[in-house]
Amino acid sequence: CDIAGTCIPALEVGGDYYDYVIHDDGRLGITIGDVSGKGVPAAIYMTLTKGILQSHAEDNVSPRNVLVKVNSLMYRSIERNSFVSMFYAILDMKRRTMRFARAGQCPMILMHRAGGESAMISPRGMALGLEMGKMFESVLAEEEIPLESGQTMVFYTDGFTEAMNAGGEEFGEERLMAAVERHSGKTAVRIIQDVCAEVTAFTGDTPQHDDMTMVVVKVA
Repeated sequence: CDIAGTCIPALEVGGDYYDYVIHDDGRLGITIGDVSGKGVPAAIYMTLTKGILQSHAEDNVSPRNVLVKVNSLMYRSIERNSFVSMFYAILDMKRRTMRFARAGQCPMILMHRAGGESAMISPRGMALGLEMGKMFESVLAEEEIPLESGQTMVFYTDGFTEAMNAGGEEFGEERLMAAVERHSGKTAVRIIQDVCAEVTAFTGDTPQHDDMTMVVVKVA
């Protein structure tokens, strides 16, 4: 796999986060998250979330179980008016599969081959820290897809889709998917760079109002 990520905070520090978790058996965990709010308070909560995730992810091959444990601990620590959205996926190159769960985070963009049609993958789930755990666990779904040559998976936070131009128009999911399709034949790093360039061209001089984070995975 060709993997790259970026995080562009709206302020000096942000509440977005992406990370990789290397398992002893060779599996690779990929996570992307977004804390409600911006600045130092959001960054503090995201640091807490990272520590909790890392402590439970390495020995667990179920993204759903990991997010259930993270939610249970986050609920005890986070203020009631705050929450964390997260997407957690595990790449298994031996079985050539990707298993994933989504806790209120943006859908994943899946493209089967360069220049092909893309789709939004959005398994059920609610954000972390909103509920003690019973409801969270009941709605959280886990899915698995086969990994095939030429696939591109894009994980992102809503700073991309909600980026606004001077007229108050958002970049939106359709533009984001179209941008991914246009650049899908490039490396993971170049996809991120060129999608970011399209967002910048769209927003012009309008200040960035939210953190923007993206991880791209391409299957060789």
